[in-house]
Amino acid sequence: MRRAYPAFIILCILAAVVWSCQTTPTAKVTSGGGPSIAQAQQEAYNGPKARIAVAQFKDKTGKGWWSGQIGDGMADMLATSLFNTNRYIVLERHILGDVLAEQDLGASGRVKKQTAAPIGQLEGAELLITGAVTEFEPGTSGVGGDLGGTVGKVFGGVLGGIKKAHIAIDVRVVDTRTSRLVAATSVEGEATNYNLGGLAIGSDVGGSLGGYSKTPMEKAVRVALGEAVNFIVSQTPQTYYHFK
Repeated sequence: MRRAYPAFIILCILAAVVWSCQTTPTAKVTSGGGPSIAQAQQEAYNGPKARIAVAQFKDKTGKGWWSGQIGDGMADMLATSLFNTNRYIVLERHILGDVLAEQDLGASGRVKKQTAAPIGQLEGAELLITGAVTEFEPGTSGVGGDLGGTVGKVFGGVLGGIKKAHIAIDVRVVDTRTSRLVAATSVEGEATNYNLGGLAIGSDVGGSLGGYSKTPMEKAVRVALGEAVNFIVSQTPQTYYHFK
């Protein structure tokens, strides 16, 4: 029994260290600048809005993990966040085919004329947001086996329960009339989950990232996109805010 004490003490120390670590996902801008969203929105915004659309995100990592579902999911999350700032008229582009089909149905004469969706009323976006993932590390775990013996097993058990995800995204704001680049930045997001003997530290989030849903990677994506929204809000030229 006495031989178990050192391992138990080490486990307690490691557990205390892990508990003291910050588990909140973090994000940072690695290029570009501007005020934070808190500074940009010190007062509730009720003025004119800019028309904006978000394109599907692209994979620039070449690691074979990508799918159209993930690209759409990231674009959807960014579009929702932009809409919630109350500064943009966000135009849906990913289900545009369904919208056109509904308009075509109305024009076919099979729908009551007074309820049919009219043709020629779609709104155009003045700004288009494009995104590309340049770094993607979905989750790594520590390994303590090299230490050997009971101590190695203890370290391995603790460190093996640490999952960390990292993502880097390039975001660009494009003027659709001229194709001119209005603003661009790179953001990074990181998130960590701790699992000590089945006790998970850190909350899961639901989302639209397929197999990466409810994982540290989705948390990292969300904080990175949140930082991207901060940048877009702070860097959108005032001349684009002219729609009521």
